[in-house]
Amino acid sequence: MTASPVPPTERAYQQQVLRAHEDLRSALDPARGTLGAVRAPVLESWVRSIASLAARGAAAVDPAVVDDDLEELRREHLFARVLPLLRDRLIDPAVSAGLVVALGDAGGRLLWVEGQRSMLSRAERMGFAPGVDWSERAMGTSAPALALSTSAAAQVVGAEHFVEAVHPWSCSAVPVLHPLTRQTLGVIDVTGGEDAVAPLVLPLLASAARAAEEELRSLLAEESAGRGGSGSDSTVPTASSPRSFPIVSARPAAEASPAARLLVLGRRTPLLVVGGEQVELSGRHAELLTLLHRAGDGLSGGEIAQDVHDSGAAEGTVRAELVRLRKVLAALPGPEASRPGLASRPYRLTGGITSDLHEAREAITRGDVDQVLASYRGALLPSSDAPAIRDLRERTAALVHQLLMDNGSWDQLWRYSQLPEAREGEDVLMAVLSLAPPDAPERAEAVVRLEELRGTGL
Repeated sequence: MTASPVPPTERAYQQQVLRAHEDLRSALDPARGTLGAVRAPVLESWVRSIASLAARGAAAVDPAVVDDDLEELRREHLFARVLPLLRDRLIDPAVSAGLVVALGDAGGRLLWVEGQRSMLSRAERMGFAPGVDWSERAMGTSAPALALSTSAAAQVVGAEHFVEAVHPWSCSAVPVLHPLTRQTLGVIDVTGGEDAVAPLVLPLLASAARAAEEELRSLLAEESAGRGGSGSDSTVPTASSPRSFPIVSARPAAEASPAARLLVLGRRTPLLVVGGEQVELSGRHAELLTLLHRAGDGLSGGEIAQDVHDSGAAEGTVRAELVRLRKVLAALPGPEASRPGLASRPYRLTGGITSDLHEAREAITRGDVDQVLASYRGALLPSSDAPAIRDLRERTAALVHQLLMDNGSWDQLWRYSQLPEAREGEDVLMAVLSLAPPDAPERAEAVVRLEELRGTGL
């Protein structure tokens, strides 16, 4: 059986698919009649769907989880850790374009569904809402169901959906894998009209999924380091066990881990991770901690005033800021002996502390591109105007760029090109196009981005 070469968005194909629904329900031979025109992955999903839905009696459009249970699933699912990244990379632009974006767990339950109010109202009428199970066994053929059942990217167009109420919609979806175990963690879906299945949608979804996986890889390593690297569990949420999540060791158990980890790269809100807990820092405290950590053996009040305020006369202001920072450090969780502290004459940090900046700079020195990409998730304290931070930010960004251009593979360069500071780098995109294999899906997005940057076709 071979599917029709006609694009699935074409009206003639959609009419054949509608007739194929009747043939399927009449139990005709799949090799005969209109069933032969249906794309093979869709038809295979239909067969699975008709078996499961016949046993259930109908599609299940009522939420499988609601209220407190839904909120708990959201809090505990790893997607919650990367929601800001996904909103920035995918959700906000797609919603602005009039599409609906959904994040589901490995069992097919929709955890987040976001879109413009009018689109969400329409989607809810067909049962596309938070808490509803959109697996094949519950709702039949759809892009999120197909992506989860096949562990591959999927697009379902119009009448290809098994349930008639969904025929006015089209959708694209990709599975998201646990970065360490490579088991399916969940699914990202874009739903709307034909623009939801445009040629560039799947590459964009795949890029967002990879970015989420890389962010999770780094976050899990940070949590493991904060716990002393004692965990090695690698379970991931499934339909039957949705509340089991991994903390994976990033270093040998015998190696002592720092008491705190400072996260200042590519973050709107800098963090200090202590004992597995994340403490949000003000911009000024993050600047002070970064400079003191870099200095090692300490800085005088005048040096800090010059570094932060560009004036040695601001030493009195700096002393007040350091008093407040000392109080923040004293209030950190855990026993006093395990917390970082602030000593005077000169001002210096005490106790074990590391930072993503330090790890990125060390990886640059070693020429370790993978570790650089894992640690460097964007510019150092991007909102800071402190002179020393600004200089360090620019030097670090230049070193990362040079390392990637000199030693990066095409996929490493592509990952780098997703960072805000590299998104407008024509040289990076040209390097991707020159090195990537012809069938790499990233090539299409790279071409589009180059065209946008140049304001013309290539």
